[in-house]
Formats: sequence, structure tokens, C-alpha cells
Amino acid sequence: MSNERKTSGKGRIPPSQYLACLHSIKPLPPTQRFLISWEAHRKVLKFGYGHGEKAMLVCSTKKLEWNKLANAPAARLPKACAWRFLDPKGKIHSDGGQLQNLCQALLRSYLHFGDERLYTLLSVWIIATYVYPIFSHFGYLFFHSRFPRSGKTRSEEILSHMCFEATVPLNAPTTATIREMAAEGHTVILDTLERWKGKSPEAHSAAMELLDAGFRNGGSVAKMVPVVGGNWRRETFPVYAPYVLAAIDKESLTDTALDRSFVIEMHRKPITIKKQNYDFHRCEKKCSPVRDEMYRWALENASALAGCYDSAELRTEVDALELNDRAADIWKPLLAVAHVLGSAETGQALTSLAVEMGRDPDAAEREKVRAISHSLRKLVNGNGVAAGITSDFVQHLRHDGLEVTEHELHGLLGQWGFEQANVRLPQGPRRAWQLPNARLEEIERENSPVSPSENVTTVTTSKGKP
Repeated sequence: MSNERKTSGKGRIPPSQYLACLHSIKPLPPTQRFLISWEAHRKVLKFGYGHGEKAMLVCSTKKLEWNKLANAPAARLPKACAWRFLDPKGKIHSDGGQLQNLCQALLRSYLHFGDERLYTLLSVWIIATYVYPIFSHFGYLFFHSRFPRSGKTRSEEILSHMCFEATVPLNAPTTATIREMAAEGHTVILDTLERWKGKSPEAHSAAMELLDAGFRNGGSVAKMVPVVGGNWRRETFPVYAPYVLAAIDKESLTDTALDRSFVIEMHRKPITIKKQNYDFHRCEKKCSPVRDEMYRWALENASALAGCYDSAELRTEVDALELNDRAADIWKPLLAVAHVLGSAETGQALTSLAVEMGRDPDAAEREKVRAISHSLRKLVNGNGVAAGITSDFVQHLRHDGLEVTEHELHGLLGQWGFEQANVRLPQGPRRAWQLPNARLEEIERENSPVSPSENVTTVTTSKGKP
């Protein structure tokens, strides 16, 4: 009754106006950055172009928009690159495979990795920095080594010329500096992380908290800032961005940050292997045209990449790798980029690295069980059983490349429900195992990974080619 009195008398607001007011309330628009932004509902990628009052946005729809944000930072996107993309008479599509080859060639000329797949990982990660707002997560690169002079800083120097709006390598900067760079959308490159702990445990703790949030789209940190009148208010800073980290001590990162990282151990290059000496200006001259192509590739393929990233086919592919949850989050964007680049070889290299770096421990155990049961099925006789003593089984498994001790195998066979009994073997009656083929096949099937669908729809790029 009291609510009715308030809205029915003279001078009171009628209920219809309340409803009209509610309908007029619009959701807050997502926070936009000048340097890079992604409108998910329209599937439009935007890069900042210019700076200050004349700053504009180059859109993947081949349009220019006025920048509506105040104090736009200077963007790295050059005028010539922007106009080549916008020119309707210019070349329509960049070649993803050629772009990746250019990236790898630059990396190989300056850096040495014993594992060839790391050149693939770095090249795809670099290209992905130009589209990272599309993804829900973006993993960090973390270089560490047991000894100094193992190529960590050199790797960061080269990446600073190639990644999207990258900073120079920053030597253990303040958390405020990292926050400001990330808030603008830069690729943030941090060197010598081990200095944080010695310089300030509080600063190290604050930086780790920032990195806890920085790999997740929408991740932010809050800070109290002064306002007029001596008061304070809370301000939120977006910190989702690509990060490159380097330290001698792997423990310079918390376990949480390590889970969010592609961890690469660096080793000193053999003196017989020669690489190009680093010079800032020469390296910038070589990397600049490749950067331009990465801008164009990103603008041309943003929509197709978003479709691939959200596809059921890619989810099935990632599930089949049996990665832990965090590893699946950070590898999925790179696998999506590999699909749109159109290189099966790149996808295979990334897949094998993902399994080695991020396989769920339970998945590794299931794979071992699957391999053992499959190998033992080779010993099945005409009666449908594999009969033998533990030592004979172990010798057979080792011949198949499986390292298993007698004690370990005895325990596994018992867990699977098998029992020993008196059995007549070629060497005479013995107390031995009889392993029915049907049960071994069942064990192998129970421990098999989720298989990708054989009827996967091919993901196409804007070129219309897989």
C-alpha cells in the first residue's frame, strides 16, 4: 500500500515513467584502449594511428575512426602501412606462411636455440601479440638460465623490435611503470627479475600480483589516487597485455606466474655457432617492414581468427592434448593463430611443445598405461591371453621402448584386477600371469585421450584458403 501511495498522488511519479527510466539505462561500454582494441560483437580490430589531438583508429573494416580517448599515446603504426591497408587498389591479402618465415628468419639470424621448435613458438607468439585482445587469455614468455650470458637479454632485445608496441627491456622497473605500460596496451618486456627480491620484497610481491591478473582478458589492478580537496578515490587499471620476462633464477617468478608462462630455459651458445651482432638501428631497420606486415595480417585476419578461436573444432583439438587447465588457456590462442597462418607444420611443432610443457600429470600416467597395455597385447596367444612371468613382460616392454621395473609392473597388473596362477609355460609350469586380450583392450580404451572429430570443418582465413 505504501508504494502505491507514493506513485498515485498528485506530484508523484507514475509507474510508467519508472519503467521508461529502467529501459533507458544502457550497459557500460567496454573499456577501449587507443593502441589496440577489439569489438567482439562486431568482430572489429582497431589499431591506434598517430597521437594527441589528431590520433585516429585504423579498423579491420578498412575504415578510419576518430579517437575519442583523451591523451592518446604515440602509436607505432606507420602512415605508409596504414594507407597500404586502407587503399582499395592495393594488395588485398598478406601471406601468413611467408610472414611467419620472415619472423623465423630474423629470429634465427640473432638467436640460438637447441630446439628448433622454439623458433616456431616465438614467431607465432610474436604474431599473436598483434591480436591478443581477441583471446580470453594470453600466456607470458619467460626466459631463464642457470648461468648469465645465455641469451636472455638478447632475446628480449630482438622481441622488442618485433612484438606489438613493445617496450625496450626494462630492468626490474617499479610496479607503477609496468601498470602504466600495460594499461596502454604495450607488449611489456621485463629483464633481470631477480633484482626485485633484493631491492624490495614489497615491490616483488606487488609485481607478482599484477602478473596474476595480466594474462587474463579483463584483468585489472586497483590503486588509490589523490583528487582535488585532499581526498582519494579508487582507480582501476587494465593490465591484460603480452609480457616477456627474463631472469637467471627460475624462482624469480611465483608458481602462479610460471603456470601462466611459456617457460624457456636458455643455454650458452657454442662458440662455433655464429650469429649476427645486435645493433639497435640495424635491427630496427630489418624488423620494421616485418612489423608492418604483422599489422596488415592482423587487420585482414582478425575476424577469421576470432571464429577459429571460438570454434568447437579447436576446443576438441586442445582437449585431445590433455593439457592442464592453465596450459590449455595459453596454448589455445597460439594454435588458433597457427590455423589461420595456414601451416600444418607449425601446428605440429606447437602441439608437440604443448604436450611437453603443459601435459596434465594424470594424462602422462594415462599415456604410459595405454602404452603398456598396447604392448602387452602383442604377446596374446591363440587362446586370447598374454601369459608369462613379470620379468619376461618387463623385458618385452623394454624392447618396445617402455622403461618399467618389475615392482612397478607387478603393482599395475594387480591394480588392473589380474592375479597370478599356476600356468604351463614353454619353460614348464610356473606361477605366472594370464592377461586376457579383452581386458587389456578395455584398459587401453579407458586411458585413451579424447579424439578429435574426423569430420572437422576446415577453418578458413579471409583468403578463403585453409
